[in-house]
Amino acid sequence: MKKIRNNVFETNSSSTHALTIGKALGKDYVPYGKNLKINWFNEENTLTTLQEKVSYLVSHIASWYVYNAEDYEDLIEQVKDNWDFKRIERYVKENFDKDIVFPRYDGDIEDMIEINHQLISWNHSIDEVIEDMLTEERDYLGEVLQDGKDIQFGRD
Repeated sequence: MKKIRNNVFETNSSSTHALTIGKALGKDYVPYGKNLKINWFNEENTLTTLQEKVSYLVSHIASWYVYNAEDYEDLIEQVKDNWDFKRIERYVKENFDKDIVFPRYDGDIEDMIEINHQLISWNHSIDEVIEDMLTEERDYLGEVLQDGKDIQFGRD
């Protein structure tokens, strides 16, 4: 990794996203209540809250199944059966005491998620997505979901 701006570290690869060090949000990082509701990812904004980051990672998982799912309910079942989703779900429960819930959705599921093709894991591994943001051996999921670590997007 190389430092290219004050207090911001980004990978020097051709990746279009990086984990950056930002200001910790404290109590505003984790949403109120017992649930963390997924917002399907379709924009490349800076992701700073737990809800935004988890929504981004779960949207990646859903993108692996969206074209083969019969309908929205089938897609959600496939996501819930995915090992990476179960890992994220367990991590969020153990570390933030939140249950992941999915929103209602009535539209065309193929239009629900928009992940830049350069960010998609062809091996269907959330670690592959996360490793693109980090360059050293570490607790990838814990690092990405840590308060004060933002996901920054950009185009090469």
